Parts: sequence; C-alpha cells; structure tokens
Amino acid sequence: MQEYLIIFLAMAVFVSLNTIRVILIIRGKKGIASILAAAENFIYMSTFAYAISGSGSNIVAIIIASGGYACGVLTGSIVEKKLNMGHLVVQIIADGELEDLIEGLRKSNYAITNWKVQGLKGNKEMLYLLVKKKRYYDLESKIKELKPNSFIVVTEPNYFNGGYGN
Repeated sequence: MQEYLIIFLAMAVFVSLNTIRVILIIRGKKGIASILAAAENFIYMSTFAYAISGSGSNIVAIIIASGGYACGVLTGSIVEKKLNMGHLVVQIIADGELEDLIEGLRKSNYAITNWKVQGLKGNKEMLYLLVKKKRYYDLESKIKELKPNSFIVVTEPNYFNGGYGN
C-alpha cells in the first residue's frame, strides 16, 4: 500500500512541476524551467522504475500513477493561480467620456492609453492597460464601480517591452 502512495504522490508532484515549467517557458524564464525539467525527469524516471519493479500488480501501479497524474494537473493549475505570475492586457470600451474612470485608475497608479473609437451605436472611448495579474481583480472592481456598463476584454501577452506602472 505504501508503494502505491509513493507512486501517486510522485506523479502528482511530477505533473505539478510540469505545469509550472510550461508556464515559465511561456513567460520566457528558460533557466528556472530547465532546472524544473531536470527535477521532473528525475521524479518521472524514478517513479517509473519503482512502479515496474514493485512486488504488486503492475496494472494497479499504472492506475495509481494515472490518478496521481490527474491530481497533478489539478494541483498544478491551482498553484499557477496562486503564483499569479505575469501580466494581462485589459481593453475597456464604453459609451461617452471616461474622464472619471481614467482619473480614478490613474490615481491608483494604472498606466492607461486611451483613444476615441467608433462603434455600431456611435462614439465610444477605449482604454488600453497592461497590468500585473495580481492587480487585475482590484482593477476590475474599480471599473465596475466607476463605469459598470463597460465592455472589458482581457488577454495575456506573450511578450512586451517598456511601459509604465507595471
């Protein structure tokens, strides 16, 4: 029974590290991602060797490893959310003037680019912000408070250079 627990936990850790490593690669942090890759490989190879050399049924060990893999996917995604790494691009489109919203956001040290745009039903204003993920929920609540009918689009940039207030 103990060997199955070891297999399950090792696979959960392996996949959690894998999830974080992929995120780090996407964010351009190749050095730490390489170190995680070595740790992942060690865990995977050790677990595989342990599972097939065990005294129990290999099919049970494989099923247990698969459960650990699934648990690792869930754990990795939770850890990624907790780490909250990276930035988001936020576009806000709303009717009319947005001076109150712009002023309120700038007071909170959000860097904003804004311009006039034309929508189906007339003139609108668009705001463009690059924010740290950790600040997004604060930003969203300020937008909803100051301009509740705003249309908000959030994307995750692969790369950016320069900027203010990040």
